[in-house]
Amino acid sequence: MKRKVLVTLLILIFSFVFADLTFAQDTLIPVTILKVSQPNILTVEACCGKETFKVRVKLAGIKPPLGYAGITDLLQEKLRKFVNMPGITFDFALGHTQEEKVWVGYLYYECQCENNDDTLAIINAEIIEEGLAEVDPDTAGKNMINYLYELQENAQVEKKGLWGVKEKLSEPPKKKDSNCPSCER
Repeated sequence: MKRKVLVTLLILIFSFVFADLTFAQDTLIPVTILKVSQPNILTVEACCGKETFKVRVKLAGIKPPLGYAGITDLLQEKLRKFVNMPGITFDFALGHTQEEKVWVGYLYYECQCENNDDTLAIINAEIIEEGLAEVDPDTAGKNMINYLYELQENAQVEKKGLWGVKEKLSEPPKKKDSNCPSCER
């Protein structure tokens, strides 16, 4: 009798743990980035089951710096590094679904981190962290908004990318020191 109870209990525990792990993996959709259309919109090929189809993806939480052409170019260059890279996955931002014409969400890839552990890196977060875009609170899911704002604050403090350019533009122009006052026009 004890053995039956123990076996049943182990089966229940195993099924809950296994179901939880498989559910977490099912939410990520394998994609291949085909083209960077705009600084925050990509054309991808998504793989759902045996079906593959093309869809446009808007990066959640990313507001491209359209007023800063150099930074926009850097953002697109970073995204182009991921074109045709294997192992990219997509997950919808909280509040967005597959029924939308343009999918809104986060792109992940497996990276080897400093501590030699393989982990999933979020491309959207890397863009914010490098100062290549601002946080867009309208498209970021509620579960990620604080994390993205924290990364943006760090980029601002470190004057990375967009934040370094903005600071330089806001500084008053320096006066030229001249030993010849009559030489000035």
